[in-house]
Amino acid sequence: MPVNDKETAVLTISTPTDVKEGGGTYNLVMGYEFTPYFALEGAYQRYPKARVMFEEDSLFAFEHDDLTSFQSNTDTLSLMAKVMLLVPRSFVRMYAGFGLASVHRYDEFNEYFKLSPTFGAGFNWSINERFIVELGFNYTTGYGESEISPANHYIPFLYSGMLNVNYRF
Repeated sequence: MPVNDKETAVLTISTPTDVKEGGGTYNLVMGYEFTPYFALEGAYQRYPKARVMFEEDSLFAFEHDDLTSFQSNTDTLSLMAKVMLLVPRSFVRMYAGFGLASVHRYDEFNEYFKLSPTFGAGFNWSINERFIVELGFNYTTGYGESEISPANHYIPFLYSGMLNVNYRF
């Protein structure tokens, strides 16, 4: 938190003006269902690229030869525990999951890893003995603080909705 006007001015010229992000993601998930009510899942998820933009007179532009934007990439590797409840008289289960994710943000200036909590919720439907359709939401916490060069250590807060078709061995 800035304690005087000079710090406020410095933070203003160092903060991005806009971030363009969003789009499709892809993931690879493997898990083990111990019971119909509990499973562990490991996942890799790749998020869309984000373009981070700064003012022409920003500290970022000064430090990077008048560059006013850069493209950032993010992916996660996570382990999540899922607790599932069977919806009565159906093949549908509601689930809630929690775990840890290693968030990897990388771009032309920085490569940064951060261990973050991750949460999920949704529904899965057993089509037959082998196939499950899942509709869910996932959130992985990010990291950011008010500092002179916030682009150095920022980890995005990641939200994703998903529709998966899972194969059970």
